[in-house]
Amino acid sequence: MLLPFVVLCYYSHPGADDFTDAVQRQAFGFWGIQRDLYLNLTGRLFTSVLLMEASPLTSHHLSWYGMAPAGALLLLGASLYWLVSVLVGPAWRWPARLLAAGLLLALWLLQNPSIAESVYWFNGLAVYTVPTAVLVGWLAALVRYWLAAPTARPVWLTLVAALGTCVLWSNEIVALPLMAVIAGLALWQWWRGSPRRTALLALTTWYALALAVSLLAPGNMARADLIAVEVPPLVLLLGPVGASVYMLLNWLSSGVLLATTAIALPVLARLVAAGLPALRLLHTLRPRQLLLALGLLLALLPLAALPSYWATAGLMPPRARASVYLVFLVGWFAAVLVALVVTRRQAWQQQLVARRAWPRLASGLLWGWFLISFFSDHNVRVAHRDLGRESNNVVLAYRDWLSGSAARYNEALQTRYQLLRTASTQSLQVPALPLTGRPPMLLYHDLTTDSTFGLNQDYARYFGLRTAWTGPGGRGRPPRSYQASADD
Repeated sequence: MLLPFVVLCYYSHPGADDFTDAVQRQAFGFWGIQRDLYLNLTGRLFTSVLLMEASPLTSHHLSWYGMAPAGALLLLGASLYWLVSVLVGPAWRWPARLLAAGLLLALWLLQNPSIAESVYWFNGLAVYTVPTAVLVGWLAALVRYWLAAPTARPVWLTLVAALGTCVLWSNEIVALPLMAVIAGLALWQWWRGSPRRTALLALTTWYALALAVSLLAPGNMARADLIAVEVPPLVLLLGPVGASVYMLLNWLSSGVLLATTAIALPVLARLVAAGLPALRLLHTLRPRQLLLALGLLLALLPLAALPSYWATAGLMPPRARASVYLVFLVGWFAAVLVALVVTRRQAWQQQLVARRAWPRLASGLLWGWFLISFFSDHNVRVAHRDLGRESNNVVLAYRDWLSGSAARYNEALQTRYQLLRTASTQSLQVPALPLTGRPPMLLYHDLTTDSTFGLNQDYARYFGLRTAWTGPGGRGRPPRSYQASADD
């Protein structure tokens, strides 16, 4: 399931803001562009550095662009592997841990609402995917801090502080849930009189200051004025709740996640029965406390959706929902483990642990459910225009690769780059991408037919020209149907 996504990294190319970021970085320099972004556009300090310094376009290595999505997938897989390793300890050897991390990554890719935006577009992966990978690493470091001996806790607390700060300075969609989690943990530990309470309250204070530096940045205020959307209070209150229901419907209605969970249940039940250190922490809690914790985790979804409704009165873009879905996946399996801890003494679970697997008939039915759900048509976005359109990302990724669409896309853009590098004029019309060379897994936003459009001009400036456009003419606004909106 992971193979086609790795292969497609080779065929990926920059688009939209990727060229704008590189041109501005070259014009302003490191400190100049960071100051300009903080004062005029965004307070996302961590992702601002990533966007401007980690992009292959900044160092003029356009041919290295495919290394960015490959590196993001590797980082995401590594963070998931670390989290799994911390949770299972010595109960699993490294191949089993690698398999579990790969399964989580495959589930994320399978139902990702926009692979093109969140994996193969550098701007999207730097703002959303990489910070989410850091968030997963933060969770692993937090568990290690909780399990560490008192003498080792300062080291892990420092790492938790550093990783958390990176997340808080990335995007609000993951920053607000992280802030809520650490504040809740600190209050809980203070109420219990835990020896960790002072450290966690200090950490919460630091996080609050870091979040304020980001959220109250002049650039955020300037951007809000630029968007200038009036959000009715009722929309701000009910919109995030409706968005959460919408996202849950997307994630669960395909059946793939539910079937995978059911198939994995015997393995997870054995982990609970093994009394792992990370899970023994939950044994001391009452079932009501655990259920309350699960309810609070579910409440993080509206909190993640809140920034989008506050800024635009609408649902967050697909690249942001992809980030939230990854967090949901981790939380989903954590919730399953918590549920198994609560029911660990019930007869059905003890029998399942003793058998080590489902009965043959039940196992066959579950695998049949998984295969039917995997290969059937499910609309990840559940939008009207998507009805009846196949949206299994694994199938589409294989199709883009094996049909030659990705190769044609790569060839067309390599030809365009050569035309731009050797152009004898400052304004150049280039061929539009062929209809058979627009792979949905890779293409997010291309040049338009409008030579006055800012993204067109930045695209050309990267190659030393004034402007470029596609198709005949090149002076009028692009038709409304030129580029389908990335949002639902």
